[in-house]
Amino acid sequence: MLSLSAVATRQGKLQGRGPVCVVQNTNVIAVGIEPALLVGHESAPLTLPIDAPKDALTELLDELREDAVAILPAGRLEPALRRLHVLQSALDGRCRIACLQTELSPLAASALVRLAASVAPEAPSAALLADAVPALEHELLVAAVLPSVLRLRRPKPPFGARLRSLLPGARFLVSPEPEPVVASLRRAGAVPTLLDDARDEVAVVAAGRVRGLQGPAELLGEVFGGAQIDEVDAPPGLAGRWRVTQAIEAVAYPIDAAAMARRVLGLQAAPCPWCGEPHAALPCALCGHDRNRALTRQEIAV
Repeated sequence: MLSLSAVATRQGKLQGRGPVCVVQNTNVIAVGIEPALLVGHESAPLTLPIDAPKDALTELLDELREDAVAILPAGRLEPALRRLHVLQSALDGRCRIACLQTELSPLAASALVRLAASVAPEAPSAALLADAVPALEHELLVAAVLPSVLRLRRPKPPFGARLRSLLPGARFLVSPEPEPVVASLRRAGAVPTLLDDARDEVAVVAAGRVRGLQGPAELLGEVFGGAQIDEVDAPPGLAGRWRVTQAIEAVAYPIDAAAMARRVLGLQAAPCPWCGEPHAALPCALCGHDRNRALTRQEIAV
């Protein structure tokens, strides 16, 4: 049964009775998201293009043998959900799919689905992996080089930066999280840094272009503390996400897959009373059962 109630970004309360150690296979499906190639993360998710033909759906059905977590782009949620409905109907109860949307930018979403696939073999259940996706999002550090922040909404630029956007040759480094950054890149000025000496811990995937910007890889290397920079093709909608016509987006991610899995899966979990799958947040991502709500109803009935 497809848990559409879990589509919204879930910030459920953590609860449970201790770590669950039973391990089973879990699939990750990237819906309308092309997985990025990342250092240290060889496992790839299953993919379902939003405009997938019937043959592609048939191939995915053949590969899907276990419960899965489907990650959908928030910007194209409705067509992605329609594809998942078709897939779930064809599965006919053979396995279940927990749906999650991500608000991340296109390149960051490409990295997210790859990280989720990397963690999946260690996840006790698809439900617990779905609960860990917000933590996986926080493993990423996203930044962009923009020619203008005049129309940028997040992070919110200061008034001076908006004015500078009107000048020829303006360049800005922006990063929405964990601390909002909007910094002007001046030719004679120092380059803002988001990470210090991170070359042994993280790598960076970058895509896009800004006309007239020389040496973007060297610039990003300084921004991310000397981390390895791998340039890839820009996914659709990259510049539009930053409300400009040209942009370079860069995403830093951890390269130690095992350590990352321990961090994000370190949740206190308990079996769901309805479907029996280990999960950590309410409601259960697979069946939608909310034990607290059920207990409240029982108390009211009594």
